[in-house]
Amino acid sequence: GATEPHNLHLPYLTDCILSHDIALDAAKMAKTHYGIRCMVLPYVTAGSQNPGQRGLDFCIHYRYETQKAILSDIIASLYAQGYRKMVIINGHGGNTLSLDYPDFLIASSEWFAFVPAKEYFDEPGDHADELETSVMMHYHPELVNLDEAGDGNYKKFASQMLNEKVAWIPRNWQKVSQDTGIGNPKKASAGKGKKYAEAVVAKYALLFEELVHKELY
Repeated sequence: GATEPHNLHLPYLTDCILSHDIALDAAKMAKTHYGIRCMVLPYVTAGSQNPGQRGLDFCIHYRYETQKAILSDIIASLYAQGYRKMVIINGHGGNTLSLDYPDFLIASSEWFAFVPAKEYFDEPGDHADELETSVMMHYHPELVNLDEAGDGNYKKFASQMLNEKVAWIPRNWQKVSQDTGIGNPKKASAGKGKKYAEAVVAKYALLFEELVHKELY
């Protein structure tokens, strides 16, 4: 996850909270559907920020070296205990990982990216938007105050190729958004969030089953 503002209506730990909630539900489904026991570790708040974000109030940037040190210590602990498989459920787009355990399978994913948002939401964006807000309303409605939400308007890149994600560069947050939102959250609902979370959780549970019971190649 990360420690960063999410528009004006969501908590700073949104990326951490939602990744953890998805992980918990996925672990439960893996147990009930496939008989696989998973351990869900506490979320990691150490996220790397894009240019411009670091200057926002209380937005905390962790260097890649810090991230690697934290995650390496987690891997080293698990490795010493005999574990060889871990799934990282990533809720923050700027994070990267490089570790030195070639026989430890580390599958990294972004929970918000692999189920088509357009099938569940009217106006999905990609940060504190209808998707992220809806899933938070499903898991923690007490942490959402839509009355305070900004409209999530943002500036796109001048380059069409960057907008089409032919290539990726970090956005300067203070230049693209007034409220740190990318996408309008106003049409969010707990019902939408529940349906989307269930679809994501089902895919994670199936991923766990395949990683445990199938060869990679």
